[in-house]
Amino acid sequence: MKALRMVALLVSVVLVAVVAWAVVRRATGPDRDGDPVAGCVGEQTRVSGVIGSEKSPYLNDPRVLARLSCLGLTLVVDSKGSRDMVNTLSNDAHPYDFAFPSSTSTAEKIQQLRGVNDTYKPFSSVMVVATWNPVVTLLKGAGVVTTVQDRPVVDVNALVELARKGTRWNQLKGNESSPNNKVVLLRTTDPKDSGSAIQFVSIASAALNGGRPVSSPADVAKVLPDMCRLMAYQGTKEETSQDLFEQYLSDKAVRSPIALIYEQQFLDSTSAITVPPDGEHVMLFPNPTVYARHTVVPFTDAGNQLGRALDSDEQLQNLAAEYGFRLDGQALTDRPEPPVVQEPPEYELLESMLLELEKNPSFDDTTGKCAK
Repeated sequence: MKALRMVALLVSVVLVAVVAWAVVRRATGPDRDGDPVAGCVGEQTRVSGVIGSEKSPYLNDPRVLARLSCLGLTLVVDSKGSRDMVNTLSNDAHPYDFAFPSSTSTAEKIQQLRGVNDTYKPFSSVMVVATWNPVVTLLKGAGVVTTVQDRPVVDVNALVELARKGTRWNQLKGNESSPNNKVVLLRTTDPKDSGSAIQFVSIASAALNGGRPVSSPADVAKVLPDMCRLMAYQGTKEETSQDLFEQYLSDKAVRSPIALIYEQQFLDSTSAITVPPDGEHVMLFPNPTVYARHTVVPFTDAGNQLGRALDSDEQLQNLAAEYGFRLDGQALTDRPEPPVVQEPPEYELLESMLLELEKNPSFDDTTGKCAK
């Protein structure tokens, strides 16, 4: 399956590159007299950035590249997980004009690291649970899907209780849709690689901390055993949110009953890989959830130009909406607001939890603690 996905991805990349070249050339290339297209900037500035993988489809869209080119910017991006992003940018010789993480905590850490004051927040997304109609019925019976403010949500504390008991999917009464032998858990990406896993750590730690973000080392010590359990019981995890999203779609309910993804991935109507409108795929908010406030942190004048363009250009904003992002300051009529939202912890506290989870990737059922 991975090989097929890789081939499909390579084909998509080649097609996108060819179409991008054609669109950019048509949009900004010289006319028959050798002049730039009317309304577009002739001179191009190369702007390179490091981004979260969930924004790659949008930022590689030929229309986005063409619009940026019209504004005088030739965009080149690399995708990295949040922690890898921070590590890369710790080196003064890094090659980037901007960073574009999905986590507010990561953006603040990068600002601190590089001494940056100005940022741009052109759009956001919210973390959601991607699941299936029969699984929703199953989880209602298990007390995991409940109702808050007249809206069905996935109760994270109820999931933790099932994990503590070691309850497996094939032990849930009436389960015919996903009868695998794994512990009932929310599938996430690997916290050492991915920004979306950092969002999961924010969500789970707040649920375990009585509905409040962890705010001290004592809070971290209290929630860490269950955090180890939730990560260790998953086994092998995908490295990026895009990989996890594609796994959810390809593996179906049998192997991917519930997965934590970005809302924009589920609502995206433009990318090559989208959720089919078959009524079987279901999106629920976890309780609590967190917002992913995608933040451009510029390091150069070119990075500032890119941030301003994404934040204020109407065409780029409209294209972001096509990809399912929530535009900053605009009321949305096509989707509800999540009932319960938490803010993420400070980056240092998040990092301390992530380091412990990385150092102790297994869980000791005998002691009820992270295994050393």
